[in-house]
Amino acid sequence: MQRWRPEQWSELMLILMLLLVAVLQSASGQAPHSNNNSTIVKSRHFQTNNNCQRRLFWHIPAKETCPAEILPLRGTVYILYDVNISEGFNLRRDVYIRMAVFVRRLRRRKRFQNVRLVLPPWPRLYHWHSHGLAQNDLLWRNFFDLASLRRYAPVLDYDEFVAEYRMFGMPAPPYVHVSQVFRLTHYEIMMEQGVFRDKYERVTVPDPNGQRTDACNEKSISGGPLLQQRLLRYGRYHCVRFQGSAGLLERMLREAIAEDTAGVDDADDMRVYAVLSAETVLHDNWGDEHFWMARRSMRFAQTLNQVAADFRLLSLSTTDTSAGVQRPAMWELERPKRDARGGDYLCAHLRRGDFVKSRESTTPTLKAAAQQIKQLLRAFNLSTVFVASDATPYELLELKELFYRFRFVHFTPESNAQRHQLKDGGVAIVDQLICSYARHFVGTYESTFTYRIYEEREIFGFSKSSTFNTFCKALGGNCARNAVWPIVWNDDDDKFY
Repeated sequence: MQRWRPEQWSELMLILMLLLVAVLQSASGQAPHSNNNSTIVKSRHFQTNNNCQRRLFWHIPAKETCPAEILPLRGTVYILYDVNISEGFNLRRDVYIRMAVFVRRLRRRKRFQNVRLVLPPWPRLYHWHSHGLAQNDLLWRNFFDLASLRRYAPVLDYDEFVAEYRMFGMPAPPYVHVSQVFRLTHYEIMMEQGVFRDKYERVTVPDPNGQRTDACNEKSISGGPLLQQRLLRYGRYHCVRFQGSAGLLERMLREAIAEDTAGVDDADDMRVYAVLSAETVLHDNWGDEHFWMARRSMRFAQTLNQVAADFRLLSLSTTDTSAGVQRPAMWELERPKRDARGGDYLCAHLRRGDFVKSRESTTPTLKAAAQQIKQLLRAFNLSTVFVASDATPYELLELKELFYRFRFVHFTPESNAQRHQLKDGGVAIVDQLICSYARHFVGTYESTFTYRIYEEREIFGFSKSSTFNTFCKALGGNCARNAVWPIVWNDDDDKFY
C-alpha cells in the first residue's frame, strides 16, 4: 500500500478547508473577504436580492443562482408618487401624464432600463360625495385600461407592485420598504431676476419650534396619503423645494441611488422611492406629441365604456358609427381626423359646488346657463341637451324646469348595484364619455373636468369650433374663454424616444 507523504496530507487539508469555506459562503450569501475592513449590515430583503446579483468566488453565473421570476427584475427602480389630498380626479389624471412621459423617457438611461411607475391608490376625493360606496384606496383598473396604459409607459397598479415586491422574499406580511421619500414644495420666490430656473434643494432647517413645517410633516397627508398604506414602511424622509419639469426628477433620483449604493456589490440592487405632491412637477413639454401619446393611452376601463355606450344608444340614439368618431381597438391606430359629426344632442358641463363661490365672477347661474344652452340648441337645430354637472338634485330639478320646450337628459346609475360598481369616479367618467360624442359641447371656465372632455373630443376627431366652447357669466356677455390646445399627432412615435 502506498503511504501518504506529509506534504500530501497538508495539500489535502488545504483542499478540505477551501471546500468548507465555499459551502459556508454559499449558505450565508456573504461575499468573500475584501480589503475593506468596514462591515455593512443590510436588511434581509437586500441580502436576498444580492444573491441574485453577486457572483460567488467560483464564478457561477447569476442566472444559475437566481429564481427565474426574479432575474428579469434585476436593477429595478420603482417610483411611487402621490398628489395633494385636496386635488380632484381630473387634475390627478394630468399629473399621471407628467410622470408617465418622464418614466418613458427615463427608460433610455442604463440604470433605469427596468424602471416602474407605481400608480397610487385613489383616496376618497373631495368631490366624491356619495356614502356607502367604499370609495377609498381604489385601484386604477377601476377606471382605466391598464393594458392600454402599459403600451405607453411601464406602470403597475398598487396591488401588482406589492405582489411583484413580494417575489424578492421580503419579510411578512410583506412590508414594502421605501428607501427615500421626497415631499415636494414650492419655492417662496420662483423668479430670479425675472427668470424661471429649474432647481431643487433639500430643506433641513426646522421652524422656530424645532418642528418641520406643516407642508413637510411626515404625519401629514397633504402631500398625498401614500405613506398611510398599511404595508408601507419608509427610511429617510426629505422635504424638497422643487421648481421645474419632470426631467429634473432624474437628477434627484440619481443622487438618491448614489447615497443608497455602498459599492459595486449592490450597484444593481432593486430600489424603491416615493415622490409626494407630484403636482408640483411641471410637464417637460406640455401639449406636444409626447403629452398626447400619453393622453391617448389613457383609455377608460371597458366596463365604463360599455355603460356609456349603452346609455348613448338607449337615451340618445348614438353609436360610434352614427357619430362618426374614430375608436380603433388600440390607441396606436388612431390617426388625424376632423370630420366627426357627433350625436343629435348638445352636451353642457355645468360646474357647481365650490365654483359657485370660488369662481363666482365666471360661473353662470342656473338661469344664465339655461339661456346660453337654449341659444346653442336653436343655432344647431337640436332639441336634446345632455347635462353633466355636480349640481345637487334640487338644482338639477330646477334646471330641468327651465327646458320645458326641450329634452333634458342627465345620467344616473340605473340601479343601486350599478352605483356601487361605478362609484362617483365612474359616474363622472361616463358623463365625460357621453359629452365626448355630442354634436356640440360647452364647458365651464377653468374646470379640469371640461379640459378632459376637450382632450377626448380632440382624439375622437371633432372640429375645434364644436369643442372649445365656454359658458359666460351671462348671456351675450364678453367673457374669458378656456384656452384652445389642438391635438398634436406624430406618425413615428419611436423617433422621439
